[in-house]
Amino acid sequence: MTSENPSKPKVTVIHGPISILTMEDDSQLNLLSLEMAEALAHEINKLQQDPDVKVLILTGSGQRAFCAGADMRQLTQLQHVPDYVSQGQDLMYSIENFPVPTIAAINGFALGAGFSLALACDFRVVSQQAKMGQLAVRNGLIPPFGNIQRLIQAVGPARTRELVYTGRSMSAAETLDYGLAISLSTPEGLLQAAMTLAEQIAASPGFAIRYAKQVIETSLTQGHVIGYAAQEDALIACLEHPDSREIMLRFLDKN
Repeated sequence: MTSENPSKPKVTVIHGPISILTMEDDSQLNLLSLEMAEALAHEINKLQQDPDVKVLILTGSGQRAFCAGADMRQLTQLQHVPDYVSQGQDLMYSIENFPVPTIAAINGFALGAGFSLALACDFRVVSQQAKMGQLAVRNGLIPPFGNIQRLIQAVGPARTRELVYTGRSMSAAETLDYGLAISLSTPEGLLQAAMTLAEQIAASPGFAIRYAKQVIETSLTQGHVIGYAAQEDALIACLEHPDSREIMLRFLDKN
């Protein structure tokens, strides 16, 4: 999708153990323009350095869109296409490899590059009015920024082919049925639904959450053999961590 008028994108940040990034532009479509991608990358890089963050929620301003895709006007005017593709790939990689779990809270459209953003997150919480899909082929393109690979992991090759080849969008109920979304809420309750999941995650020690994510990502990207080794190393590190010993002793005292 594209806006009729140039937008002024911004990314607002709420800091804390559960940090929230919100995309916003004048079009209310929260397009992943060059400027939006740069702003997101900047804020994500800063949050990666914060040891107190346990969960990151990514969402879009308003109820019209999470992110309705790239700014097509910009795409038709790109001076150096490889730089644009590299910028998008790096952004998705930084989200996928963010050190703690990430949740996409999706209200309205999550299409094209916006769908890629959603897939790069660990979880997707959607409102009843969400629409998700990869429209790329209809515009003479292919899905961007690792979308196909992540979609295969999420829904398998058959459904990936169907969604990519047809370029259709899915209703909120379909995303739940396909296993793309973990929960469905009212538009008004979307952020609270994401916060509820985030709070359940953040209740555990931050170091254990980070190790768990590392092991899962290593298993997905490098295979189960390497994943087993990573899991063993992570377990050793946790057992040797002084905080985990204190937690286990408190558990024993209670029981």
